[in-house]
Amino acid sequence: MCRNIKRETVPVAGSFAGPGSDSLGLNDSLAAPPAFEEPEIPPRIYACGVENPDSDSPVFVVFEDGLRLFDYTLGADAVDADKHFLIGSDMYIALTEGQETVVYKNGVREFSFKAREYIGTMIRRKDGLWTLGVSREGDGFALRKDGEAVFSKTSGIPGRLYLDEDHLYFDYSLSVGGKTLRYLVKDGDDFALTSPFGGTLLAVTVSGGEIWYLESSGDGWVLSCSERQILYEGRFGFGFRSAELYGAGGECEVVVNMVAQAYGMPAELVCEGDEQWLKGGGSGSYHYFDCKPSVHITFTRNMEQLSVCGFGGAGEERIEGVRFESVRCGMQYGGQIYLACSSTDGSPPFIWKRGNSRMALDFNGYLTGIYVEAQD
Repeated sequence: MCRNIKRETVPVAGSFAGPGSDSLGLNDSLAAPPAFEEPEIPPRIYACGVENPDSDSPVFVVFEDGLRLFDYTLGADAVDADKHFLIGSDMYIALTEGQETVVYKNGVREFSFKAREYIGTMIRRKDGLWTLGVSREGDGFALRKDGEAVFSKTSGIPGRLYLDEDHLYFDYSLSVGGKTLRYLVKDGDDFALTSPFGGTLLAVTVSGGEIWYLESSGDGWVLSCSERQILYEGRFGFGFRSAELYGAGGECEVVVNMVAQAYGMPAELVCEGDEQWLKGGGSGSYHYFDCKPSVHITFTRNMEQLSVCGFGGAGEERIEGVRFESVRCGMQYGGQIYLACSSTDGSPPFIWKRGNSRMALDFNGYLTGIYVEAQD
């Protein structure tokens, strides 16, 4: 059941406001939005964004629980959301300056290295700040700790960097002699992977210290881990594009990106355990599986609504008239999902959580990240 949420609800800065008297669209249901159990101690919620982004001196802002924590200026070339990484209350911005890549922390130069890289992932661990970046000059990528290369290749395509049981992992693929080879990197050491059942290896991830594999099998796919294996059948009329695995707590979720061949429309086959869910891909989607229940976010094809739901479309809610800059604008915590949303009509940005609760942020700009953690 779906509920379209109009923007007549006015949240209050520094606190979440419930649905109130928001109006319903023509396709809306009168059913109440899903209820979610809240933790006894509310988490600390940080958000970051850019104020007056079109000016010559944009202001970069960090919020704590809806209230401005601090702000600073850095330059107009730093406004892009994909350059921003929020970790706790610290806002990192990665810029390419000349022949260097420079990482700023809260507006102050943290470190730099002599390479032009696009940093896709940043993780702060006890031993330092880790980044995974690809070369802006062509092929190649590097895993770095505080700017120093720990592992690098002059060719190949890396996946995402993630933590599992305090170890850092990512995989990368390499084309050799017309074949695609795949490797897994753990804390800077790599080793080759082979598909357990002889199919084409499409994706891997580590969850609970174990490796999960997704490989082709006839017209479908096999997901396996140790002695466990699940066969997913292909769908007639849909062509395969790519696949991703999301792991957490020893479990794994599959997302197969496809295209409806008759219409050229994107679609996704989402698989959890033995269950499958075929959904539209819309104009873009994001998947969160850091804890249960999983959350799936999809922009409608006309980009007018953001759909938020659980597996199979459970508890779907739709938010109208928002910008959602990247996957880093969403984060799970304690069974909830928190989203950093920016409006398209000029009204203030807000933090949203399931049940259509909103926390308004008093500034003129857009949000680029969110981070949720337990209070001290």
